[in-house]
Amino acid sequence: METGRKKFYITTAIDYVNGKPHIGHALEKIQADVLARYHRLKGDEVWFLTGTDEHGAKIARAAEALGKDPKEFVDEMSQGFRKMKETLNLSWDDFIRTSDQERHWPGVQKLWRKLAQAGKLYKKKYQGLYCVGHEAFVTEKGLVDGKCRDHQKEPEVIEEENYFFRLSDYGAEIGKKIASGELAIIPESRKNEIHSLITTGLEDVSFSRPAKDLSWGI
Repeated sequence: METGRKKFYITTAIDYVNGKPHIGHALEKIQADVLARYHRLKGDEVWFLTGTDEHGAKIARAAEALGKDPKEFVDEMSQGFRKMKETLNLSWDDFIRTSDQERHWPGVQKLWRKLAQAGKLYKKKYQGLYCVGHEAFVTEKGLVDGKCRDHQKEPEVIEEENYFFRLSDYGAEIGKKIASGELAIIPESRKNEIHSLITTGLEDVSFSRPAKDLSWGI
């Protein structure tokens, strides 16, 4: 990339490939594309990134239901998201896939090693409610009639030993950055919501799944 110009980096969420692209995916990509084109017109040095999230229990189960290998399944599904560029006349600069062992995995492994060296990862046994749809542990207070409010399914009770990330170490610092405006969140209502969530105390988060339970991963 050229130097001497203001840099503008924009990324969308990386889409989960357990299903085909829908209007919600298209909306986000178009919104990001508008911003990217605006900053290019201003003369900024723009890097617009998107891609697909291709790991996790949902992927493994979706592939199994179709009688396919997970890699074969994600290769097929990812193409549907990649085709949005031509279909919607989008202008992203790069498309990253989490199954890309040459481009994505080295960065993930480097980040993991840095966090481990800094003492930010630790192992512990954990029993909790696991929502396959969210690929995350959930709490009872987040359920409605015992079901995930987003997926309308009861979470699974899972007990396993995972690596956890010390997210609780960063609550105070993140809260200050949000309050000062250094970390900008819009709209204001969401800023207040997130700030309130952080000030009540962040919990450490599960950062891995055992390979014996989920072989499709990094």
